[in-house]
Amino acid sequence: MINSPRVARVLMTAAIAGALGACAKTEPPAAPAPSPVKLTAGMQDIMRDMIDPSADFLWQSVSVTETAQGIEEKQPRTDEEWAEVRKHAIILAESANLLLLDGRHVAREGKQLEDHGTPGNLTAEEAEKAIAAERATFVGFGQALHDVGVQFLKAAEERSPQGIMDAGEAMDQVCEGCHLKFWYPGQVIPPLPDQAPEEK
Repeated sequence: MINSPRVARVLMTAAIAGALGACAKTEPPAAPAPSPVKLTAGMQDIMRDMIDPSADFLWQSVSVTETAQGIEEKQPRTDEEWAEVRKHAIILAESANLLLLDGRHVAREGKQLEDHGTPGNLTAEEAEKAIAAERATFVGFGQALHDVGVQFLKAAEERSPQGIMDAGEAMDQVCEGCHLKFWYPGQVIPPLPDQAPEEK
């Protein structure tokens, strides 16, 4: 018979702890469910068939061109034209997510990059090794591309031509930075005419 309330509390606490410990030992954490995602395309496919067409459309949707007849301004004006901009912004943002899925290869099995053998460019195998070695950097570029897509989407919903142009500049920086890192790091880009050194 227990006469001390303090002793009773200690024994009760020990019993509860023992029971909880037994439950923890008999119920191991469940294994994570296998991913339902089935990967078919390589990164090259997503770039060529989804990202590039949408990026080109967005880049070209707003422009200012000087001609012999004067200044020509191109921008979306109708509901349908702005809806097209919005569609391509969403494609761009979500395609960036597709690039980052675990297990996605640079090229499909048995395929090479379309510019395979070009001096300064990595092969599919080399690009894949570079991405694996600096995965966090690659993910950062993918997330930045997604954010650019969201920037385009916001500009489309606000019907802001300037917002489209600003997003286009950001996209150019993100794309070129990623390509220089993981696609053509050895490629020498010639300077623009106004940047070329003067001949002496």
